[in-house]
Amino acid sequence: MSVTLTKTSKNTPLLIHNSYSYTIDRKTVTKILWKCEYSRKYSCHGRLHTTSNYELIKIVGEHENHVGNSRCAATRKYFEKLKQESEQNHTTPHNILTQVNIGVPDEVRVQLPTNYNLKRNVRRWRQVTTTAPTPTTIDFPAIPTKYHQTTRNTIFFRKDTGSDNIHKILALAFIETTIVANAFELLCTNLDDNYQQILDYIEGNYIGRRRGRIRRQAPYPIDFWGMMERVKNNMHRSNNNVEGWYRE
Repeated sequence: MSVTLTKTSKNTPLLIHNSYSYTIDRKTVTKILWKCEYSRKYSCHGRLHTTSNYELIKIVGEHENHVGNSRCAATRKYFEKLKQESEQNHTTPHNILTQVNIGVPDEVRVQLPTNYNLKRNVRRWRQVTTTAPTPTTIDFPAIPTKYHQTTRNTIFFRKDTGSDNIHKILALAFIETTIVANAFELLCTNLDDNYQQILDYIEGNYIGRRRGRIRRQAPYPIDFWGMMERVKNNMHRSNNNVEGWYRE
């Protein structure tokens, strides 16, 4: 009887012969030595030797502690095909499951999990193969390119402006009020043109636009929103101290 080559759930080679499954034990230059996949669980001594091209050479030992599964090869081939379709096809899990189930024998269907669990497998396999590594700090360099588009190839992410630039603007409220204007000018030189609109708004409303060597009075002066002294003196960061006094 010929051998059938497939893969385990960990994507390692799995060989099926005469209803028994084997994993690689070790390799030599000319052949591969296989052991029963239950060699550890059941202390099974079933062994099998093949050439490097997976051609059967001989069977060594007996499967004394368990019986083979005649539907094992077909079931594993089903899951292998389902996983392959999940990684290559971007349609819904329901459509993938419908496509893969075409022509599947009834004796294989009765051994499969529920459709809910099969669809969950599809989503999990996709996540493993398509998800970028999760950042461990807030200082990750950029948002991965694959997250710039939806699954329908619609662009929703236009520009990665960095993870800390917005905090640089907010930090103006926590420095000495006498140097806020200079810090704002330094910030303007370091940020690119993508920030020009918001920088113009902040300058016009919170810093004061430059007129010659001086700046105009802003609608919201620096002394009004600066938090430096309040933080140093351990005071409330809001200047509305009487808000909610009647609740006490």
